[in-house]
Amino acid sequence: MSSDPNLFFFRDGYTSDEMRSRINVDHFRTDDNSLVESILEKASLERDVILENRKSDFLSKIKSNVETEEYQSFLSQMFEEHGEKGDRVNLQFYRTGELSFESLVGKLADEVEQETMTDGGDSRYSSLITDYETHDGQVVDIQFRLSDEPSDLELTEDGYVEDVDGDRVDISELGLEDYEKVVKTNKYSVEVRAYTDAGLIAVSNSKASTTLQKALRQSLRKWGDADAGNEGFLLKETELLLMQNLMDGDNSGLDFGGFLDKNLKTAKYRGDRNETLSRSPVLSPAREQGTITQARFYHMYDDGTGPRPVQVRVYHDGHISSSKPTKPDFVDTVTEHFLTVFKYRDYIQPLDELISEFIDDRFRDELYSGEDSYRSNKMQAFGSLVDQYINSNSFDESERPVFEATFANIGIELSQLDLTSDEYPEVEEASDRPEKETDLKEFFENYSDYVLKSTQPDFDNLWMHLEYVINRQSHDSPIDIIETAIEEYALRE
Repeated sequence: MSSDPNLFFFRDGYTSDEMRSRINVDHFRTDDNSLVESILEKASLERDVILENRKSDFLSKIKSNVETEEYQSFLSQMFEEHGEKGDRVNLQFYRTGELSFESLVGKLADEVEQETMTDGGDSRYSSLITDYETHDGQVVDIQFRLSDEPSDLELTEDGYVEDVDGDRVDISELGLEDYEKVVKTNKYSVEVRAYTDAGLIAVSNSKASTTLQKALRQSLRKWGDADAGNEGFLLKETELLLMQNLMDGDNSGLDFGGFLDKNLKTAKYRGDRNETLSRSPVLSPAREQGTITQARFYHMYDDGTGPRPVQVRVYHDGHISSSKPTKPDFVDTVTEHFLTVFKYRDYIQPLDELISEFIDDRFRDELYSGEDSYRSNKMQAFGSLVDQYINSNSFDESERPVFEATFANIGIELSQLDLTSDEYPEVEEASDRPEKETDLKEFFENYSDYVLKSTQPDFDNLWMHLEYVINRQSHDSPIDIIETAIEEYALRE
């Protein structure tokens, strides 16, 4: 048992204080709780003690009136039935390329309890592999005990301190804080979960610097004989929102960055998870001018004691954190959804990015620049498709951009096919016409002209097949629509 903030995968139990704090007081006050009734009888206390006192007070009374073993047994049973298990998530995910499970485990078996330099090429870090565990022949948990030297100050042989800019200061002239930076070596634990087949690792993020995390990533790539596949992790806004969708999340906040106006750096929105965010007058300017860099949402997590809402924060760089404790199975779920996002990311490229691929060419020879109006009209047109075809009760309002992007990307894919061929579904006519048909038609024609350099599609035929895909099954997730298009039209995965 430990209070180490990096502890997650290797937790081996809970202290009495932890168990007590993780049991909601309502569970003690529930009628007909045999555990509570039994301990109150042994302690010669009435039920009013629990109803009229704070949790800490009535537990102290019980503890003082029974044997220590009886109290511990009661607390442990209450915790097992009702207590929140696990720890808060604070993990940084990296893509490593597929790892060899056998090679990685073999290296760990050789190195455990052997102090070794991490393979990130930085001599300021050394590590001791203190433990490792394997799961299902695909997952490896590793615990490191790490030491790091100061990152910005270095002690030279002649008694001077040199910073990263090469400036030198006599060590005797340093203040206490800077002096401790030079002479003090930091020691702490860091945990890593490696998903070898998936080529993903999750590194505990509470103390480890970015440099150290990257060094560990390089070490695991080397030890696991990683393949060449190592794409970046940065998540686009539609990918962040798809993570929320896949986890059945209720949005409670969004962060924005990457604004067209370079004077703006960040914008944040926090609100009740039942509010409608995407059309809020507060949020609309940020959405139109920037991109989402973080999504916050409530996910119903069940550790075996019943579902409870946990706020999850997903950052565009692959950082994940949670507001309440969860067990490692939560991280497995996150990983599974990351893999889904990576698998289908070509079909959720943000609509704004698709427009940016051709908008400069589209308006190059026009005297009046109508780029802003054009962009706004096209985004509204795809938004109207969401209103027209997707039941608002089947998704969180903030996830609209994912559906918009899905329609646009699938439409682009279909526009490149000979839809009159017998190898594709025979669709006689569309059940309805899009409300902003002119803008949709112009979008697909412009994309074909300026990006694909191909013949403009027959929009009537394209629309019949796009609507066929949209209407093929339920729309709880954009993934349903994407998988329908792939299956029915033999699109690439």
